[in-house]
Amino acid sequence: MIQAQAKTAQTSAKLTIWKLIIRYRTILILLALVIVFTFLKPVFIRPMNLLSILKNMSYVLIAGLGMTFVITLAGLDLSVGSIAAVVGVGFAMLVRGEFMQAIPALLIVMVAALLLGFFNGVVSVKGKIEPFLVTLATMFMYRGLALTLTAGKPVPIVIDKFVTIFGNGTLFNLIPTPVIISLIVLLISWFLFTQTKFGFYVRSIGGNPEAARVAGIDLDLVKIVTYTMNGGYAFISGLILAALMNSGLPDVGSTLALDCISGVILGGTAISGGVGSIWGTLAGCLIMATLNNGMSLLGAQYHVQILVKGLVIILAVLMDNALKSRQK
Repeated sequence: MIQAQAKTAQTSAKLTIWKLIIRYRTILILLALVIVFTFLKPVFIRPMNLLSILKNMSYVLIAGLGMTFVITLAGLDLSVGSIAAVVGVGFAMLVRGEFMQAIPALLIVMVAALLLGFFNGVVSVKGKIEPFLVTLATMFMYRGLALTLTAGKPVPIVIDKFVTIFGNGTLFNLIPTPVIISLIVLLISWFLFTQTKFGFYVRSIGGNPEAARVAGIDLDLVKIVTYTMNGGYAFISGLILAALMNSGLPDVGSTLALDCISGVILGGTAISGGVGSIWGTLAGCLIMATLNNGMSLLGAQYHVQILVKGLVIILAVLMDNALKSRQK
């Protein structure tokens, strides 16, 4: 009897450990990477380098936050990088170097980004086409639009205040402004995702669309709003990219969709929908940014970096599946 109780307690303790590992797996991966890179390159842990990681991650995180809503909805959006390119190019062409034109230009490109996202949602929902196929097509369409508007050439942005606010400025001469913007977007996203009916509808539709329909949720409306909102996230990412580059580049953000999707999946959002985490997306994007920065410090070439990032994503998903099956 005592032995049986001891075995039961031991089994319960193991299950508790596995549950903790499952819950905090993204943080554990991130800590492991930080320790490894700090050991190999002590400069990695210096405050200025850490701030650089956060700055370079800001536009990926913002796009990833929008993608968290989309993937939790059991959707996908491959066009965010192309929308970001249209935003940067459109803004650069509208301002023509004059600060007084910046605000109207911002409003125009914001509406354009929302409309592009809206188009993704409407075609997918009303056309009954898989979001992957729709956004794969619009990824090329929107990129083609950016290239057509500029004839494939960069358009300079010579407004210092715009670059300071969205790109190279700092708060207290320390914290980069893109980091501040991404934190604000993060908090707003967390509120929308966890504290509003809209976030509940997104999770419900992704988890069980039929049950959501029976409960009276308008599936089509929520899906269209989610893709439209994702265009808004791409708008902010596009502004930061344009400010960092000091110009509207038609080929910018070519890997943005894959980077932010990777961060979302690493953060624990289920690709099948229904389960998502805003804070998990933050941790997942930090993993991707840490890999980029750490491997750059080690002198790894680009092809090696993308190889390692792909391996880390596969290992993370395999570990996730293994731990969940063990939990069962």
